[in-house]
Amino acid sequence: MIAVGVKATTLTPFAYHSLMVQSGTATIPQLISDAAIAFALASSLGMAKASVALPPKDYRRDWRAVPWRTSVFETENPRLLPSLTRRRNLDAEAGLQKKVRDVARKGNLKDFFSTQEVPPGQVFRGAVFGADPFKLSGESQIVVRVGLHRGGMVRLEKETVENVCLNATTAALFEQELPVSRYLLHTLQLTPPMPLDLAVDAVLRWK
Repeated sequence: MIAVGVKATTLTPFAYHSLMVQSGTATIPQLISDAAIAFALASSLGMAKASVALPPKDYRRDWRAVPWRTSVFETENPRLLPSLTRRRNLDAEAGLQKKVRDVARKGNLKDFFSTQEVPPGQVFRGAVFGADPFKLSGESQIVVRVGLHRGGMVRLEKETVENVCLNATTAALFEQELPVSRYLLHTLQLTPPMPLDLAVDAVLRWK
């Protein structure tokens, strides 16, 4: 299994519903998750299957369907843009049903809410293990879409990377227990930094 060091540069802002804040959510600015990068790459390279309905939730199945695994992508200078107010069009999306109106009044489904996005120009670094997506695509740069509704664009290019953090939650899907140095979310539990060769040894078990 090969390891490819990758630099990821944000081209447009993106947000995830990561952290709860007053009247909205904020993105974790320190990283882009391994799943976000892996599946965004698969989509950009035409490996994602179009479907009118979501399949049953099974992340191990989904990971096994792509020809690579990835580390978490981290930045040394995490930043977020100022809070941005958004509107959910309940009239159009929910058809003004009484049960929807009642839930909205109780605050569980707000029509106005806020998010905080990662700004353009932010640089993250990580690694891809397995198939080399740059060799597969024949390109030195690959642009992928991440974030809510895939609203953000990130440019990926090769760069030497010495140490990476893996996601212990992903390892657990493949029945491998890894030490956790930072618990961010249930689905994001970072291992201590490790050299690429040790990361490859761990990821080899993710089958």
